[in-house]
Amino acid sequence: MEERKEVLANVIKFASMAFGKPEDQINENTKVSEELGVKSVQRVALSSSIENEYDVMIPVARIGKFETIGDLVDYVMDEM
Repeated sequence: MEERKEVLANVIKFASMAFGKPEDQINENTKVSEELGVKSVQRVALSSSIENEYDVMIPVARIGKFETIGDLVDYVMDEM
């Protein structure tokens, strides 16, 4: 099983691609809705990247319920 820091690095990479922000501007404490955005197409891109990488299901509506990137990582770790 992957270490949390590896999952975090991947989720940051996926968020960077989905939301068009540099990876160095995203960290564990980045607020998903406030700092990244609320466009559903971006959230779909993020959730599908995570699902493809880790074989976990994340309903798109659920992405907006994670306050921070760290919360999302915790969810992925729990589901793996």
